[in-house]
Amino acid sequence: MPYEHFMLYGRREGRLGCPPVLEHIGDFAELDSARDTVLVVSHEASRTGAPVLSLNLVQILCQKYNVVALLLGGGMLESAFHEAGAVVVGPLQLRGNPLMAKLMIDQLLERCRFKFALINSIESRVVLPALASHFVPTISLIHEFAAYTRPREAFREALFWSGETIFSAQLTLESAHAEYPDLGELTAHILPQGRCQVPAEELNPVVLVAEELRVRRALRPEAAAKETVVILGAGFVQLRKGVDLFIECANRVVHAPQGAHCRFVWVGNGYDPEHDVGYSVYLADQIRRAGLERHVFFVEETPAIDVAYQQADLLLLSSRLDPLPNVAIDAMAHGVPVVCFARTTGIADFLIESGLEQECVAPYLDTADMAEKILALAGSKVLREHVSARTQQASLERFDMVRYVTNLEEIAATVEERTRQEQADVEEIEMSGLLRLDFFSPPHLQGQSPREGIRGYVRAWASGIGRRKLFPGFHPGIYLEQHGVEKEGVDPLADYLRAGQPDGPWRQPVITSEEAALPMPARARVALHLHVYYPDLLPDMLIRLARNRVRPDLFVSVPSDEVRDQVTRLLQEYAGKVVEIQVVPNRGRDIGPFLTAFGAQFAAGYDIVGHLHTKKTADIKDESLGKAWYRFLLENLLGGQANMADIILGRMAADPSIGMVFPDDPNVVGWGANKPFAQDLMGKLSIADLPEHLIFPIGTMFWARVDSIGAMFNFGLSWQDYPREPLPYDGSVLHAVERLFPFALSGASSIALTNVSRMTR
Repeated sequence: MPYEHFMLYGRREGRLGCPPVLEHIGDFAELDSARDTVLVVSHEASRTGAPVLSLNLVQILCQKYNVVALLLGGGMLESAFHEAGAVVVGPLQLRGNPLMAKLMIDQLLERCRFKFALINSIESRVVLPALASHFVPTISLIHEFAAYTRPREAFREALFWSGETIFSAQLTLESAHAEYPDLGELTAHILPQGRCQVPAEELNPVVLVAEELRVRRALRPEAAAKETVVILGAGFVQLRKGVDLFIECANRVVHAPQGAHCRFVWVGNGYDPEHDVGYSVYLADQIRRAGLERHVFFVEETPAIDVAYQQADLLLLSSRLDPLPNVAIDAMAHGVPVVCFARTTGIADFLIESGLEQECVAPYLDTADMAEKILALAGSKVLREHVSARTQQASLERFDMVRYVTNLEEIAATVEERTRQEQADVEEIEMSGLLRLDFFSPPHLQGQSPREGIRGYVRAWASGIGRRKLFPGFHPGIYLEQHGVEKEGVDPLADYLRAGQPDGPWRQPVITSEEAALPMPARARVALHLHVYYPDLLPDMLIRLARNRVRPDLFVSVPSDEVRDQVTRLLQEYAGKVVEIQVVPNRGRDIGPFLTAFGAQFAAGYDIVGHLHTKKTADIKDESLGKAWYRFLLENLLGGQANMADIILGRMAADPSIGMVFPDDPNVVGWGANKPFAQDLMGKLSIADLPEHLIFPIGTMFWARVDSIGAMFNFGLSWQDYPREPLPYDGSVLHAVERLFPFALSGASSIALTNVSRMTR
């Protein structure tokens, strides 16, 4: 019995015996029916950057909307969210548990509907798929760098499911592009948040006065000389905050002739040399070895941080990576000049734009230059006051929270319209019945429902991430480019359906595994090129070929004499003719042997030629993905479940217009970094221009009519024309040639695609 199993095992494993209860503070029934309701999701309620921003968003939005604050973790600010006027749901332990998130979002949406949702921080992304399934317009506010965010797929997941993504600084967007080069077309808003107001802690007045006195004395002791210049650092003590760089700058400054009057104070928790052997112990040793015991000090986090700003002369933002820290925005609002490193924070961009690069921004992690800037500011009160006035005025204009929320509302209006369109497109596609889950769904999602599959499909084409084809024979990108859609933002497949499924280059005939194999004329001359770099994969290829009636003449290329000997033994049982086994240079991979070694023989003596190669895809880290791709190609071109070689060649014999046949890959793959190489070769193929979207044999395996691809054999490529190994995963002349094969087809020839049921990748 399930209950008995749960009592014996499940409870101990942390499993749930019943759906979780949606715990909340506040009454949903008391929401004002005359107001729209919005959702703000915060990954926790601590007194740190992103949660404080979430609270400020709630405070301003409550002036106009009903607000529900969904807290995925707890913290000191839990009550503040409710006091601001929101119905507070949670804290819920949902992070890393999308199934639980779906259950909770489903319950939440039974109580109210949201005009839009603000998902604050990449750490809140777990709710995005569930909100998307209900077509709730979502905006993700991204403050983190992709470079340090784990797991690596976190950003891709958030960007995929978000209706819109807003980065707080140019640097964070650049980091996302650097970590995910395939997101090259990604467009996103860059919108610096407004200055956050941190709620004051409720302290006994006597305690608060004592705390203010403690901070004042820590920064500027009574015994300190009048000319002492206080350089403040702030934040939790960790490597990302660059506390070691803070100390290194201090060392350079205080040992300079004019720097002895400088005092460096770091405010924040985490400095614990007795227990933190990962970082603090080294910081303490750094201070001791540099002789900085009387110049560098640590103060624990304080609710009296405003006192620290009042006592400080400068803020040294020593972070290695820090998108747009509130501490810097607050310091500038208090008139404290901020110095930082270039390419580490959005604050650097702001200071440069404000004309303060020379005074405030040092080259990337250049502590020597940073020290010079600190010394210049410390040595001149006039310069400090000048920089203070400029930064204060510019920061108050830039970091305006009310304007920030207004901008979010404007963006939300656009997202609402797009989300309504996505819902209409999903319904249109669902009604068509064209979905082929066995083709569309990648292996790890084969269990998803048709509705989930279509929702993911529409989101992929809307976001530009992970685009796939919903069924064989139709390419949405080609339709979008060459036919166009009724209005911008409409899904191309949905538009195709509404337009009556017009014919065009976006539709290709499909040769399926369910077809009966038509007979091949006895006079047909068929060759098959096998490039065998990995001889251990050849037996599987031969077994698949043997299941067909056709016995093409084999032309085999190998990389060495040793491999030739192995291949010769393996081909002894082949029932057809082995014309040649040739050792070729390790240049051009499989394409070089096909065109340069054997191209002339194919052109002179055969009607149809096949091209296959042993493929391990060493560039893909997950070995199973490479194996699945290789199996997909062989199943489609030779067979396994069906005798695909017979079926393909029979169709080609019956339909002379078919010039090339290759698998219809469910993944939409474009030019990548290969278009410049293709443009260099266009002249040889008499191609006028290259479209953005294309169909080509992904993996470079196919069957082709020799006359149809004659232009490829006439390329005249020599072994020296191919790049030397190792080749990049993307961006080479070989990747370009792979994509150019269909463009080389003679005018009357067309492409046909193959599809094997229950086979995808």
